[in-house]
Amino acid sequence: MIDNDWDLIDLITGYQPAAVIATAQRIGVFESLGSTPVPAEDLAAKLAADHSNLAALLEALHSLGLVERSGGAYAATPYASRRLGPGGEMALVVAKEAVFAQAWMSLDEVILEGRPAMHSWKALLRTRSGQAHAFLEALDVLARIGGPSLQQLEELAPGKRVLDVGGGLGTYSRRLDAAGSTVTLVDLPPVAEWASERLAATGVSIIGLDLFDHPSCGVPAASMDAALVSHLLHDLPRSHGVDLLRRVRRVLVHGGRVVVNDFSADSGPGSFGTLFDLMMRIETGGAAHPRSDLESMLLEAGFVQPRMLAYEDPLTVLIATKE
Repeated sequence: MIDNDWDLIDLITGYQPAAVIATAQRIGVFESLGSTPVPAEDLAAKLAADHSNLAALLEALHSLGLVERSGGAYAATPYASRRLGPGGEMALVVAKEAVFAQAWMSLDEVILEGRPAMHSWKALLRTRSGQAHAFLEALDVLARIGGPSLQQLEELAPGKRVLDVGGGLGTYSRRLDAAGSTVTLVDLPPVAEWASERLAATGVSIIGLDLFDHPSCGVPAASMDAALVSHLLHDLPRSHGVDLLRRVRRVLVHGGRVVVNDFSADSGPGSFGTLFDLMMRIETGGAAHPRSDLESMLLEAGFVQPRMLAYEDPLTVLIATKE
């Protein structure tokens, strides 16, 4: 509970550290700094930046724990060098969040008008394919560093025929394939093409189509033992989510299982779930459905016995059965 002005000030200035990091990533600070300290003047010349203002940015990065200072020279911390420097995967996440930060500035329009602030995913794939690909790469990073080890679930591996529904670049398909399951990934055609390149050395089959254009997600009915629906339902309004789950149900054999991996509006820690819910409304027009709603969506789609698995917040993993 906020009960004093200084705590409120901390909240309303929370954008500032993010802006510092995003700017540093965008203008090439982390790509240019290594473990050897570089004078601010030299770095300013290399980046064609104003020396005084760049020095202020470096001081802010120092206070945030991403840059080390030695006199008037600066070096990246070992973590920043490894994760934000050349080839650093977290640079993809920083760039993704910088794009979304702009969309958050339209939150008032989202609330008042009831529509997302960003272009649809299909439109982004069509008009800004590079940005869409970078977004998927960032999601792949996040799934690898913080996603659940779904390949350990007996419902998905080993030896199961699994459909990875809207599987993106194939983070979970790769793991399930390595665990001994026969995996098919289905996603929109441009994404499927990227996934095919990423998964070329695996046994994963790739199908490119719109999930809502096929009654059973692009595969024959009753052809799969299990289906994985990972971080997809939050992109959809409830009715569309139920429609998708009905299509997924047709994919499964009798007794087959669906595994839903998502974030919910009532997941934690702290305000994580509620802010994630707002983010979906800004980005996609979907919602972070509460856990009880995810269960009821599964029931409405015809599944039985939905149950939540014991993962730590904010991970939300449910399993349900096709009778």
